[in-house]
Amino acid sequence: MTVAVRKKSSIPSLPSFRRKPESSASVFRWTSVYAGVAFLTLLLSCSLPRPNPLLEGPKLKSFEQAGPLTVYNRANLFDYMNGEAEAYLPFGFRLLYLNIYTTEKTDSRMVLEIYDMSTPEGATGILKKYSSESGSSIPGIGEGAWADKGIVLFRECNYFVRIFPDPSPENEVRPTMQEMLDLAQELVLLF
Repeated sequence: MTVAVRKKSSIPSLPSFRRKPESSASVFRWTSVYAGVAFLTLLLSCSLPRPNPLLEGPKLKSFEQAGPLTVYNRANLFDYMNGEAEAYLPFGFRLLYLNIYTTEKTDSRMVLEIYDMSTPEGATGILKKYSSESGSSIPGIGEGAWADKGIVLFRECNYFVRIFPDPSPENEVRPTMQEMLDLAQELVLLF
């Protein structure tokens, strides 16, 4: 008969701890803390939208807004320009900001149309379409400018801008080309 001899282990045995059951209030508290931290992380990681100076009506030094701002989108652009709207849509048209500005010096009135074309390529495309006729390129205004017979066109970032005399009967004094160029130079600073 053989007797098995058991050797003693040199590693002491660990004491056993009894785990205390967690209460439902404690589980709820920790779950709420984790959910709150996750929510705050998500909230703080999102950037707030930049304010749109075009919706507030651009504040310009030498010009004053003469009426309310009107905004057109893809669905209602035809209400403003029937027949011409089709030219803008293929270039990525998103919004049109329309306003009337007067000069402080002469009280002449100018129509200001600012087209959000979604991309610089869209704005460049529509500028090329309208500046292909006679007229001349104007240096120093935006990323490309053109003028001819009482109209100023320019592009800056995603925006295409048209400035021309207000055709309404309230416009007793027609703006000069220099006044329209001055308005364009002030507008470029907004973008």
